[in-house]
Amino acid sequence: MAHMRDEFPEKTKKILQERVANRCSNPGCNCLTSGPNFDAEKATRIGVAAYITAAAPNGPRFNASLSSEERKHISNGIWLCQNCAKLIDSDEHTYTEHAIRSWKSETECRIRNELEGGNLLDEDTDLQGWSCGHCNTFVAEGQMVCTGCQAEVAYHATKYEVIEARKLGGLFGAMIGGMLNFSVPNLLNSYFNLSIPNNWGLGLYSLFIVAVPAIIGALLLEEIKHSQYRNKPPRFFRQHNI
Repeated sequence: MAHMRDEFPEKTKKILQERVANRCSNPGCNCLTSGPNFDAEKATRIGVAAYITAAAPNGPRFNASLSSEERKHISNGIWLCQNCAKLIDSDEHTYTEHAIRSWKSETECRIRNELEGGNLLDEDTDLQGWSCGHCNTFVAEGQMVCTGCQAEVAYHATKYEVIEARKLGGLFGAMIGGMLNFSVPNLLNSYFNLSIPNNWGLGLYSLFIVAVPAIIGALLLEEIKHSQYRNKPPRFFRQHNI
């Protein structure tokens, strides 16, 4: 069974174009998408209303959970020059939905600022940010993706780093809890001639003696990992889902 493409209405295409002042929404490109033609009665147009998630199955970044109406809604579109439109569909692993939506948001924000009489490039504008460690592109504070190389910006410990810190802290805590639960009663009995029963006589409840230090250890090392990157410049990762 053939699947029909969920095409944008002409009105949607026009609004996408106008929301970015007829410019490509890739902040690293920003080219005009129309201009004069040699023929005085024509204009040269190189802009397209591109899909953030594909208009049909097997297309780049296709999202099967979207309805037909959602797929052709303006929220699923971005105005690009023909080159950038081809670029995002040729490498969907680099140009993810998250990255493309970041382009759209950043460009519309910049155009709105210019429309209201401001200019982000004015010397008076105190724009905080950093240079990407991979491509040296300026990344504004709060920006989650580098527009130059699509590296993800990490302002804190990454999800992977937090998980590994919890594992290590939990392991050390469990080892300490195990010593308190199993070894300490035997040592006290040996050195002081006491008669403390195994596991302090708590039976299965003695496992709490192991569990509590494990939880404390996991939380402690997680906080230590977070503190390593707190109030420091962000890091840039080219792999996704960090």
